[in-house]
Amino acid sequence: MKQNDLTNMTYTSMFVAMAFVFGLITKFVPGLNLEMPQGGSVFGFPMVPLVFLGMLLGPRYGVLGGAVYGLTSIMLDGGVYHWVSIFSDYVIAFGVLGLTGLFKGALHDNVRFILAIVTVAFLRYLSHAFFGSIIFAEFAPEGVNPWFYSFVLYNAPYMLSSTAVTLVVGLLLRKRILRIAEEAGLVSV
Repeated sequence: MKQNDLTNMTYTSMFVAMAFVFGLITKFVPGLNLEMPQGGSVFGFPMVPLVFLGMLLGPRYGVLGGAVYGLTSIMLDGGVYHWVSIFSDYVIAFGVLGLTGLFKGALHDNVRFILAIVTVAFLRYLSHAFFGSIIFAEFAPEGVNPWFYSFVLYNAPYMLSSTAVTLVVGLLLRKRILRIAEEAGLVSV
């Protein structure tokens, strides 16, 4: 393993640990612990370090870090409803957050930054909603189409709020993260 790979894996581990701690805070602090009945936090603070990870180290480490966070967050949620949801609600859904690394210069520009976060949050939403309409169809209220329930009534509200939280916190931290990353040699000026 090259030194650069080891350094990047170390940074990836740190960002995943940050996301996990944010998940703990979100889960156990009254007022922040609002979530949907079968999972889905209203305040998506763990998304913040994962989108920055992708922007700083690229999609390879971003997706890896997101997937690892997804697996560790199963512990926060206390289990899964169906084995497929391990992939759809955790590995894929959080892994796609690392795709912010595909948006070159997102840390340098507010518009690209917002576009990167909105895009990956939408991909996460699609993972939850598409598989949710199949796996969790039984939870749809009587007479409500499971696809409508999953896409509109269940996943859209918490993903919209999580995306908004990530955008606000991310925009507040963007310049500071960029400055720290430049000093650490992670981002070229």
